Amino acid sequence: MKFPLHQLYSLNRSKPLVQVDDTDEWVQWDTCDLDGLPPEREKGSMTDHGKIPGGQWDNLPTKFTDINGNEHLISDIHSLKSS
Repeated sequence: MKFPLHQLYSLNRSKPLVQVDDTDEWVQWDTCDLDGLPPEREKGSMTDHGKIPGGQWDNLPTKFTDINGNEHLISDIHSLKSS
Protein backbone atom coordinates (compact mmCIF):
# COMPACT_ATOMS: atom_id res chain seq x y z
CA MET A 1 0.00 0.00 0.00
CA LYS A 2 1.02 3.60 -0.44
CA PHE A 3 0.10 6.20 2.14
CA PRO A 4 0.32 10.00 1.81
CA LEU A 5 2.24 11.91 4.48
CA HIS A 6 -0.84 13.05 6.42
CA GLN A 7 -1.96 9.42 6.76
CA LEU A 8 1.47 8.35 8.05
CA TYR A 9 1.09 10.96 10.81
CA SER A 10 -2.32 9.46 11.59
CA LEU A 11 -0.95 5.90 11.65
CA ASN A 12 1.76 6.97 14.11
CA ARG A 13 -0.96 8.28 16.44
CA SER A 14 -3.50 5.44 16.12
CA LYS A 15 -1.02 2.52 15.95
CA PRO A 16 -3.25 0.16 13.90
CA LEU A 17 -2.82 -3.56 13.28
CA VAL A 18 -1.43 -4.38 9.84
CA GLN A 19 -0.82 -7.54 7.82
CA VAL A 20 2.48 -7.55 6.00
CA ASP A 21 3.40 -9.71 2.99
CA ASP A 22 1.20 -12.77 2.53
CA THR A 23 1.00 -13.81 6.17
CA ASP A 24 -2.08 -14.19 8.34
CA GLU A 25 -0.23 -12.64 11.28
CA TRP A 26 -1.24 -9.14 12.42
CA VAL A 27 1.51 -6.84 13.72
CA GLN A 28 0.92 -3.54 15.47
CA TRP A 29 2.35 -0.40 13.91
CA ASP A 30 4.47 1.52 16.40
CA THR A 31 6.27 4.28 14.57
CA CYS A 32 7.50 5.56 11.25
CA ASP A 33 10.33 8.11 11.18
CA LEU A 34 8.87 11.38 9.86
CA ASP A 35 11.75 13.66 10.90
CA GLY A 36 12.65 16.27 8.33
CA LEU A 37 9.30 16.01 6.49
CA PRO A 38 6.69 18.79 6.29
CA PRO A 39 4.34 19.19 9.25
CA GLU A 40 0.98 17.44 9.22
CA ARG A 41 -0.83 20.78 8.84
CA GLU A 42 0.31 24.27 7.92
CA LYS A 43 -0.42 26.96 10.49
CA GLY A 44 -3.92 28.35 10.22
CA SER A 45 -6.47 30.29 12.19
CA MET A 46 -8.72 28.97 14.96
CA THR A 47 -11.45 28.22 12.45
CA ASP A 48 -9.67 26.93 9.35
CA HIS A 49 -7.27 24.50 11.18
CA GLY A 50 -4.60 25.00 8.52
CA LYS A 51 -4.12 23.30 5.18
CA ILE A 52 -2.35 20.11 4.24
CA PRO A 53 1.12 21.05 2.96
CA GLY A 54 2.22 20.20 -0.57
CA GLY A 55 4.57 17.36 -1.38
CA GLN A 56 2.49 14.66 0.28
CA TRP A 57 4.12 11.91 -1.83
CA ASP A 58 7.72 13.20 -1.93
CA ASN A 59 10.60 11.54 -0.03
CA LEU A 60 8.36 9.44 2.20
CA PRO A 61 9.83 6.77 4.47
CA THR A 62 9.71 3.20 3.15
CA LYS A 63 9.76 1.34 6.49
CA PHE A 64 7.86 1.31 9.76
CA THR A 65 8.66 -0.32 13.10
CA ASP A 66 6.21 -2.60 14.92
CA ILE A 67 5.81 -2.70 18.71
CA ASN A 68 8.32 -5.59 18.91
CA GLY A 69 11.02 -3.46 17.25
CA ASN A 70 10.95 -5.27 13.88
CA GLU A 71 11.12 -3.19 10.69
CA HIS A 72 8.73 -3.82 7.80
CA LEU A 73 8.33 -2.24 4.37
CA ILE A 74 5.29 0.00 4.10
CA SER A 75 4.77 -1.21 0.52
CA ASP A 76 4.30 -4.80 1.83
CA ILE A 77 1.19 -3.89 3.86
CA HIS A 78 -1.92 -5.49 2.38
CA SER A 79 -4.47 -5.17 5.22
CA LEU A 80 -5.09 -2.60 7.92
CA LYS A 81 -7.48 -2.48 10.89
CA SER A 82 -7.80 -0.44 14.05
CA SER A 83 -6.16 -1.76 17.18
